[in-house]
Amino acid sequence: MSNKLFTSFDEAVADIPDGSVIGIESWGIAATAQNLIAAIKRKGVKDLTVVTHNFVPLPIFTEDEATMPTAILPQLKKLITPVLGVQRLGAGAFVKEYVERGLEVELTSHGTLASRLYAGAANLGGFYNPVGVGTVLEQGKESRLINDRQYLFEEPIKLDYAFIRGHRADKLGNLIYQGIYRADQPVMAMAAGVTIAEVDEIVEVGAIDPEHVVTPGIFVDRILSIPEDGLGTPRKWKKLIYRLGEIEIARQMLFRTPEFDRSEPAATVTKLRLDADIIAMRAAKELRPGDYANLGFGIPNLCALYIPEGVIFHSENGALAYGPLITEDEIEEADWHYVAAGGRFFHPVPGMSVFDVVTSFAMIRSGRLISIMGALEVSERGDLANWNAGGDALGGTIGGGMDLAVGARKVIITMEHITKNGKPKVVSECTYPLTAKQCVDLIVTDVAVIKVNGEGLLLREMAPGWTAEDVQAVTGAKLHLAPDLKEIEL
Repeated sequence: MSNKLFTSFDEAVADIPDGSVIGIESWGIAATAQNLIAAIKRKGVKDLTVVTHNFVPLPIFTEDEATMPTAILPQLKKLITPVLGVQRLGAGAFVKEYVERGLEVELTSHGTLASRLYAGAANLGGFYNPVGVGTVLEQGKESRLINDRQYLFEEPIKLDYAFIRGHRADKLGNLIYQGIYRADQPVMAMAAGVTIAEVDEIVEVGAIDPEHVVTPGIFVDRILSIPEDGLGTPRKWKKLIYRLGEIEIARQMLFRTPEFDRSEPAATVTKLRLDADIIAMRAAKELRPGDYANLGFGIPNLCALYIPEGVIFHSENGALAYGPLITEDEIEEADWHYVAAGGRFFHPVPGMSVFDVVTSFAMIRSGRLISIMGALEVSERGDLANWNAGGDALGGTIGGGMDLAVGARKVIITMEHITKNGKPKVVSECTYPLTAKQCVDLIVTDVAVIKVNGEGLLLREMAPGWTAEDVQAVTGAKLHLAPDLKEIEL
């Protein structure tokens, strides 16, 4: 039996040369191999290509508290990611100076990233993908019509190294994970020439039930146990959660109910508009017991408070049938292992299952889910723009939104009807970069419920006190009136 045990993180990365391609999962702090990132930073290798789901700086923490892939930004030649920064905090603005110096940034959707890694692991030559058609991801790719549907050709991704954060390993390298933090890590381990895993505990062979092994040891080459004073220990995680609760912007994004900015309503709107909770409540009425639903960030998350019993929640980072969100008065119950894709902590409950991202996006892309999402704009044909309000590709975050828009059985949009500057968000043509074409089925706003069908936009319901003429006046596309047009019912 070859010895896979290492005691030094610096020793574990000592042979990594300049120009290497490294996969590093980073959906959340508990999923990140922080000690290995710190070691590669100390080593100072350069011209790296990093493949990661989440390339987001954490300025509220020092690198002694949490070391994420952004710590090695100055060492990168290329970055492949679907999440570049946080939309509300300026998205990818923090990498622009590096782009000007030659950093190449390749944006992708999260489901596509996972599939490309699997193609690399399985030695496939690539695959045709329906996600990205009609968007910025289409540029430079071969397009092909298959069974009357347009597809883009995607190339495989092979890694030289994968940095893995597991929960427990045996001395053969068999790995198990904790909570939702399988994520991309199993497929990264398979796609890598050398996989290095840091774990909470290394146990003897036989101490892990074979039924529980997620990543077999054949895919793992080096394993290290995280010391008590290392990065990413459960003790440090708990301290960081309490810190989040003390910082207003973090508390607002991760624990608080979202609110609309009504400080300066547009001059064209003088009638009462519905609040975020009412929008969420109305959207939730579209779901039925037995439905599987994926809830996006913001108002869609609120739908969880009103969805009827029997609806099952899905989070694209690898959780199904999870429980309610952690709120401000429950911060002490938050656990880094149970965080939904939008960054919100949730309660684990009986019946919940956790799985890797390849499995998760098979659920998404196979039409088994209903997706409730936010939007910047929706066109009269149902085109969706919700990932980028900036002037270039670094101005937004793709994540898994493109996959959800293309693959969901039904797409419901929840949003304000107009911007705070009075600009319509329901339009004839989207002006922002597209997420997907002709994907939206229903729009629920603070003034109306609108169905998207083959004939355009059908106004079905209106907020109390509004008329069809009022709604049309704040809509940038022609509305058709439903025969049974009525006031919004809750």
